[in-house]
Amino acid sequence: MVKPLWILAMTLAGAGLAGADSVPDAKGTASAALKAYAAMDYAQAGKLARTIPHTPEGRLVSGLCDVYDRTRQDIRRGQLTLAELFYNDKTPLPYRLEAGVALGRTTQLMKERRDLYRDAADRYDHVKIFEAVRKLAPGSSADRNAFFYLIRERLENPEQADAAFEELETFFRDFRGDRKLLPPLHLLAEYEYIRLRRDYKNAARHLMEGYEIGFANPNENRGGLFRLAFLFHRKLNDKPMAVKYFKEYLKRYPYSGQAVVARRFLEELGEGGAEK
Repeated sequence: MVKPLWILAMTLAGAGLAGADSVPDAKGTASAALKAYAAMDYAQAGKLARTIPHTPEGRLVSGLCDVYDRTRQDIRRGQLTLAELFYNDKTPLPYRLEAGVALGRTTQLMKERRDLYRDAADRYDHVKIFEAVRKLAPGSSADRNAFFYLIRERLENPEQADAAFEELETFFRDFRGDRKLLPPLHLLAEYEYIRLRRDYKNAARHLMEGYEIGFANPNENRGGLFRLAFLFHRKLNDKPMAVKYFKEYLKRYPYSGQAVVARRFLEELGEGGAEK
């Protein structure tokens, strides 16, 4: 199907993880399987997982590989494994959350492609799954991911879009977790405010907040900084902010492909392309 938008970091330090002692060296194998999956080496991850089939790590990685590994994909089996893990309150919480997010996301994607999957995903309710994930771990990366998938779907529905913008702003305001989890949502907000409302002020606000926190991908930091300067220059007519961010761009990325454009915009702003 598709690769996850985020590969969630797994905490492997739990000495008491259920099932970890049922196989000699199961902990080391479990760690290696999770790391292989995080690196998208599905062949290796699946191979390792099959050697520890009765551990939560082995079952989780097997289920994830079944739904994401296109070379040996078995979506029905993978979703069943993920559902068994997610609906079992004895599953260690990090694995339960990962299983829930993956189950909800694959179900959502299949429903978006009914021309291909027909009613195969109707056995699961992705909205209820995502909402359950959020209740299990508010303020976590799983909460952020589940909300991201839910709110994007609602923003794409014209009947729900207005309420979705309010819900999005409420999420930012009330979020009690690590703010470093929020930049992907700020990027989504930037995109949707422009796409649906041509609201460049709020788009720039979210892009600026995401940039100030810092994006995980260095390319996104570079591209976001340039877009931020561009929005202030061409869409908001805010010369001081445009000059500030164009100069910051040139200071941080003087040899990038867009540096020459940034200099030209600074000249338009009467700054002569200075890199102060």
